[in-house]
Amino acid sequence: MAEDIRHDDPDDDRLNAGRAALVRECAREEENCLYTSTSFLIWLRWMRGALWVGAVAASAVAASHILRGDPSYRILMAAAALAAVILPGIGRAARIDAAVREYAAAAAAFKNLQGEFRRAAQVWSQKPFPEFEAEARNLFRVMNDARKPSLTPPEFCFRLARRKVKQGHYEYDEDPE
Repeated sequence: MAEDIRHDDPDDDRLNAGRAALVRECAREEENCLYTSTSFLIWLRWMRGALWVGAVAASAVAASHILRGDPSYRILMAAAALAAVILPGIGRAARIDAAVREYAAAAAAFKNLQGEFRRAAQVWSQKPFPEFEAEARNLFRVMNDARKPSLTPPEFCFRLARRKVKQGHYEYDEDPE
């Protein structure tokens, strides 16, 4: 007698449920990477600009008063000139340059992971489940490594990142044909 191959295999249901859960997790991690990389990029802009813009502004204030030859602002001129000189040194002493490098590397890593998780959810999930699971596990390991430095930009960076994402700044634009 022929075997009935039309019955539902409970292992297939579990496999499909596992695949669906893994696809959801990859999509969730893609979103996490988007918010993290965007927060880091926003914080990088602030860190790169704060001390240098402050030094340039202080130089401009000092120079403008010196050029005017107005002696009544001697203390302001001296303070602005001093700020222009010491702000870059303060940045170096506070390891701002090192922090900028760390955040830049982390932002790039999370941006790359964002794309990898998107591909995992949309493309690799079509592979046989064991291959898809192996790809996803590798990505989760890379994600854990990217999180090890525990970089934490200020909360306002996340709020700005969330606003940018919700406004659609990072949505894929379809090519018009």
